[in-house]
Amino acid sequence: MSLHQRAIVQILLAISLLLNHYEVEAEQRLSKAKDLELEKQLKLLNKPAIKTIKGKYGELYDCVDFYKQPAFDHPLLKNHNFHPQMKPMLSMLQGDDISSNNNRPFNIELEGGGCPVGTVPIRRITKDDLIRQRLTKQMRGGDDSPDGNGIVSDGTKPLGGGYKFASVQIPYSPRNKIAGAGAIISLHNPQNLSGHQHSGGRIKVQNGIDSIQVGWTVNPPVYGDTHTRLYTYFTAGKLACYNTRCPGFIQINTAIPLDGQLPGSSYGGPVFDVPMYVAWEVMGSSSGNSLLQKCRDMSNGNWWFYFGITAVGFWPAKIFTNLKGFATSAEHGGVVYSPPGIPEPPMGSGYFPVGDLKKDAYCKKCTFLTDKNKTKSLDNILVKLYANSPNLYRVTDYPNSGVVTGNLVSYGGPCEH
Repeated sequence: MSLHQRAIVQILLAISLLLNHYEVEAEQRLSKAKDLELEKQLKLLNKPAIKTIKGKYGELYDCVDFYKQPAFDHPLLKNHNFHPQMKPMLSMLQGDDISSNNNRPFNIELEGGGCPVGTVPIRRITKDDLIRQRLTKQMRGGDDSPDGNGIVSDGTKPLGGGYKFASVQIPYSPRNKIAGAGAIISLHNPQNLSGHQHSGGRIKVQNGIDSIQVGWTVNPPVYGDTHTRLYTYFTAGKLACYNTRCPGFIQINTAIPLDGQLPGSSYGGPVFDVPMYVAWEVMGSSSGNSLLQKCRDMSNGNWWFYFGITAVGFWPAKIFTNLKGFATSAEHGGVVYSPPGIPEPPMGSGYFPVGDLKKDAYCKKCTFLTDKNKTKSLDNILVKLYANSPNLYRVTDYPNSGVVTGNLVSYGGPCEH
């Protein structure tokens, strides 16, 4: 090699080393900036705690002053008159304070009786939670169940959606006036979920771009574990949120936290189930003398979530666009998600429904609430079965199945190999 060529090589090597140095330095600056951003988010999300309670698996629940909970960061809730003693004007929809004879009693309440009066339990968010949440948002497409006008969405994220459903639906109709939905829902823990997969059972009400769903989920992307947990999820326009991870849901109950750990049923038994309901406080006119009318007059259109016979909290009407009024569709059943190109996870019990409550994932005594605050069985309205991947997941509707089970919806299926 000539002296000239050797000099060129040395210059190129020096440039390469210099560029590598700047790249490392830039990455470090970027990592530091991201870290500072995450710390800033954590300060906004995690409110000062009056007391902290450790959950069964080490997760922390902060007892936060009612008026300082994350819900009130919502710009539409800055000037509010909500208070810790609020109770729904509606009585329990179904009156069922017990589950089926198949289950054994379980308690979701936090140890020690929960949080002090005037505070509410909010799960503490960690930096790992935020990182998982960011990755999940980047990968996940839209919820592609039929939306409020009956159209199936193909997702809004670049990689599209990987949602699969098996549910019984009250189909969308502009004439529908659905003021709530509920069921006794079985609890499960599908195995071998990985990566960004999740699996759950749910009850959902929807009107256009607004929706509310409640149920159970095994969701490693959100919770960082594979335990069965209580969950809520709502969409209000462009805002979409699990539990209390962004402003919207106002927690009232001091002992039952959203994302609290639930037992999972075993195939063949024992089976665990619990009533869950979403109910709207129908806003009424000032006329009328009945007690029901008076209750309507005092109500303000909030959507309440009941776990068993206990009101956990509510979504205020003012955060919604379409769910300021009635829902126009509802569904009971199962949902799974897997990123594109990744095999689908199991749904429900992990098996196709066979009509056996000790083996099937189910929603029994499936009901909806009318505009007159009357609880009606799904037997009393036209429904349709919806499974967008019937080779993997199936759903069966058993109308008029008896006093114990009422309208019964069974769903589920194995994982994709």
